[in-house]
Amino acid sequence: MESNSQCPYNIIKEGEWNYSFITKHGIVYHAYFIDFSNYHPAFDNVYTFNIEPENEKPHPIDNRIACTITEILKRFFIQKEHAMIMVCDNMDGKEEKRELLFSRWFIRHNDGTIIKYDASTFDEDYILYVSIYLRKDNPKSPELISAFYDLVKNGFYPID
Repeated sequence: MESNSQCPYNIIKEGEWNYSFITKHGIVYHAYFIDFSNYHPAFDNVYTFNIEPENEKPHPIDNRIACTITEILKRFFIQKEHAMIMVCDNMDGKEEKRELLFSRWFIRHNDGTIIKYDASTFDEDYILYVSIYLRKDNPKSPELISAFYDLVKNGFYPID
């Protein structure tokens, strides 16, 4: 068993909110934040978060990926005004598995400083699982949570 199995992988900062890392299996992941402010007037410090392997090569379960993502999110949440929207990709039919995985990671790695609100929206073709993550001490928490649920009610289409 690997002695540093709970340590994050080496994180390479590629831009202000863009990171990459390589797993022990040689899989390159890109993790990045995208400004989400155009979706709601209250979202001035809200970003979406994406994690993508560089290729579609099958990737085995690796607990160090969760530790690495946790470290990236800690860097993001240093600023208490930041909030993050997680949208579970539904392009391959694995959105529910992604939602469960991120919920498990949150329970396992949250030190109590971050709160999370979950929701889903659907139409006749798909269900979209979404969550908002923010620090407990974010001064705009009530406004951001309300805006998040407004967005969900609007089918996750931008609100002017």
